[in-house]
Amino acid sequence: MRIAFALALLAACGSSTPPATERPVSVPPSDAAVAERAADAPPDAGPSEALSSAPAWVFRFSSPDRTETWTLRTAGTEAMLDVQSATGSVRYLGTATDAEALAVRVASPTAKMTLDCKKAKRAVGTKCNDAKAKKLDVLDCYHPDFKEPMPFGPAPGVEYAAQPDCKGYRLIKP
Repeated sequence: MRIAFALALLAACGSSTPPATERPVSVPPSDAAVAERAADAPPDAGPSEALSSAPAWVFRFSSPDRTETWTLRTAGTEAMLDVQSATGSVRYLGTATDAEALAVRVASPTAKMTLDCKKAKRAVGTKCNDAKAKKLDVLDCYHPDFKEPMPFGPAPGVEYAAQPDCKGYRLIKP
């Protein structure tokens, strides 16, 4: 009797067909949804080809104790910021808006950062604080923790040196 019941149960389980399931229709996201997803995308998703090949804007802080090089790239609504220091490199990915100013909202696996940038012209030369140098197009980017802007210049970029021989801005030597 038990064997007959077990066989009947097995036959009933094996003969039923699962109900048909409908496949959801995929709808392309709106531009706003793409931008929102880009801001929330995990940093390990990696940058797009357009972002990776976008022109680099570079700012370096240099002192006897610390040197950091910040490289900013934007493409459309995407932004990428790479910060290199003696302890390693951190990549931030996120969004950028470009109107009169550039608002950059980026995140790394462990941190978020905001930069508010304004297009400006600065006299920057190979000598420290060279007021007679040619004016260079820069992005004066303000970080919430710093009073003074970080002027990002086209690669190789602009350096703020806090060195014995220079306290101020100069071009980064290629």
